[in-house]
Amino acid sequence: MGCVGRRSLLWVWVLVAFIGALWMTVAAQARPHIGIPYIQAHRGGSIVNGIPTYPENTMPAFRHSAARGFVLELDVKLTEDGAPVVIHDATLDRVTDCTGQVDQKTLAELRKCQVDILGTEGNSRHLRPGDPRRTRIPTLKQLLALLKRTGAEASIEIKNVPTDPDFDPTDAFATTVANAIKASRVPQTQLIIQSFWPPNLDVAQRILPDAEISLLTLAQLNDGGPESAQSRGYDWVSPQWPVDPGYIQNAHNRGRRIVPYTIDAPDDLRAAAEAGVDALITNDPVRARRILIRDAPSAPKPPPPPSSKACRRTMADRHLPPIESLDPQPGAPRVFAMQYKQELQNVRSYGSFRTKIECMIRRYVVPHLAKHRPNVVAFNEDIGLMTLATGSRGETAREIFGNPDTAPGCEGQGAPCGAVVALLSVGSAYSPQVAAYNNAFGGISPLVGPFVAATDTFGRGWMQTFSDMARRYHVYIAGSNTQAPFRESRDPSEIATFRDPDEPPPKSVYVATSPDVYNEAFVWGPHDVRREGPRPLRNVVLTNRKVPLTSFEEEIGFTNGPRSGPDARANLRPYTLPGTRARLGIATSLPAFKFGNDYGGPPPMVAHPCKDVAVYYMRCLDRLGANVVLQDEANDGRWTGPSGEGTWQPLEWMRSTWRDVADPSVGFDYNVNPFMVGNLADLPFDGQTAITQRPPARGHGCTFIGNRRFQPNPPESDPARLRRYAGPKRQFLAIAPWVRNRGSREKLRQTSAQLAPGSHSKLENDYLETALIADLPFPPDRSRPGCAR
Repeated sequence: MGCVGRRSLLWVWVLVAFIGALWMTVAAQARPHIGIPYIQAHRGGSIVNGIPTYPENTMPAFRHSAARGFVLELDVKLTEDGAPVVIHDATLDRVTDCTGQVDQKTLAELRKCQVDILGTEGNSRHLRPGDPRRTRIPTLKQLLALLKRTGAEASIEIKNVPTDPDFDPTDAFATTVANAIKASRVPQTQLIIQSFWPPNLDVAQRILPDAEISLLTLAQLNDGGPESAQSRGYDWVSPQWPVDPGYIQNAHNRGRRIVPYTIDAPDDLRAAAEAGVDALITNDPVRARRILIRDAPSAPKPPPPPSSKACRRTMADRHLPPIESLDPQPGAPRVFAMQYKQELQNVRSYGSFRTKIECMIRRYVVPHLAKHRPNVVAFNEDIGLMTLATGSRGETAREIFGNPDTAPGCEGQGAPCGAVVALLSVGSAYSPQVAAYNNAFGGISPLVGPFVAATDTFGRGWMQTFSDMARRYHVYIAGSNTQAPFRESRDPSEIATFRDPDEPPPKSVYVATSPDVYNEAFVWGPHDVRREGPRPLRNVVLTNRKVPLTSFEEEIGFTNGPRSGPDARANLRPYTLPGTRARLGIATSLPAFKFGNDYGGPPPMVAHPCKDVAVYYMRCLDRLGANVVLQDEANDGRWTGPSGEGTWQPLEWMRSTWRDVADPSVGFDYNVNPFMVGNLADLPFDGQTAITQRPPARGHGCTFIGNRRFQPNPPESDPARLRRYAGPKRQFLAIAPWVRNRGSREKLRQTSAQLAPGSHSKLENDYLETALIADLPFPPDRSRPGCAR
């Protein structure tokens, strides 16, 4: 063979090797994996695959890492004129072409300095004058602007320590940095504030109460870090690596998360992940990700779809085929509003719940999926609530949920005594987990404790189910639950504490990171949007924490979402559905009623409705650009009974579902309002799922049951403020029928009483399960027929 032939063969083998390596990399990235710690890019992540590539702590490094979803780790110093700048050292000599201390130069003087190294300590190289990769020292303001623009998270070190020549023993240094961060209006939930000097962190806690706090320690002080962090209320400990398993167990037992620094060697990266750290700081985040994903344990393979026979067993006794309002225009998303009936048979195990949800999707969604357009499957509020009764630990709760007469001590007490006793029984069954969380976070109330203790059940059950369904069927899927924020842990001690005793030992568990319990809605997408963190959250594209809560939720002890400031805006910020003009915003039940005024009354005199979303929620959502409202519902009351204000409830409900698209002072185009139905102990959940649009559709209109006439006279006494809500409305695209289609309000109330828990009627718990399907073109189509039923 001649030289040309040998050279060609060589290139073939090189090409084959390259393709093989590329395939292995893609396969490793795509392979389901568990327990990947969050990765913080140390000083921006100046090393890429072992090669010094960016100057440390500079905007090119931060932009590179932000684009790849890493947490940006950085240091802040102050100039002579008090400007916060991003640089690690107290002096300029190591990383710039200037000399002297940072605090002895003004910001204007620092602007003349250029960072003239690539990489960082231990792996760097000098850049000659004129090299285009030289760059300026960034200000903290520049970095914060990047966070606002990209939504990236950052861990910001207040670099005021006694070992540096610029050390300030007063609070002034930390106050200047914290005030600059606050003034930027970056949502504090995107931030971790870290320092070796606890007084800096105490200042940050006071000025930035919603940011997380991390205590850095040198090796010789590592052992005292967890206790100190717990006593001061810090969220994280950041020890110098290495640490032993005893340290990790101690920190986790105290409810602290662990982010060691600075880990670059492959063996150390693997060891940290296997030991159960929650995040890690590395100079080379790209390589760290590749190693951690490649070497992580495989996730359990999702079970295959259920059979038709299995699906038939999950159907509610009273069910209807889907109700369709189709208008298949290009770019119009198709929404499926699911009226789900909660039943005990569907929460006996993780598998039974998964089967129920997947069967609903296969029955109501799959045959009707739009092609080449996004499909959005909207489930209800508290879809995961009944899964508290999963497994052997939920056996007593299941008994009470199904027959509240068995609840001890509730004789003659009335609702919600049975539900409360069932909840307390869950707390008793989860007593080891309740004890662990009380040790970590302090006293948790008996009614909140079960929701925190069941964190692993929620993550492993309803959340993983929804995450898997979005991927399997290439849809967006929405649902909510009342639960604590959580992390995924591979720490053996936590696996032993928090695992489900009914299941084989898992490779990881889900652990609450706070004693606060939120009514939180999630929207999952068909593809992962993050590479690290808990597996059920990797394809979440939108979240929302309910605010304001109902009085009942507040009495139990649940926590409101943020009410004002940048974090409130971030909580309400809509999600733009790819390939469409739809911007999804979430309003879970009560918030959908919060306009700050009665419809038709004087508009509220408020310039910025996002200043208090507990009062002006819908106006803030409108200001932020949402045009599709996902109003997920779990109405804990008889549908044809009195509302919380004592009025006819279906008429009261028009103040949200219909007003959203009728009120000219807001600009929402659509409201999608899925209800959960079914009894839970002595609480009935009921309603009529509906989809509405702003311009009236063709036809005579329709409305919720009992609303066709305004009834101001006794015994109904409809208040005058609700007059405009009565009568047929052409804004309804589709509406689910109720169990009884017509009749006087008194007869409708009688039917509600028969559906309710403890009625012993043939109608008890015989609610309707169905789904509504509608296309949502933009702009909305006035010519389409309305009131599909």
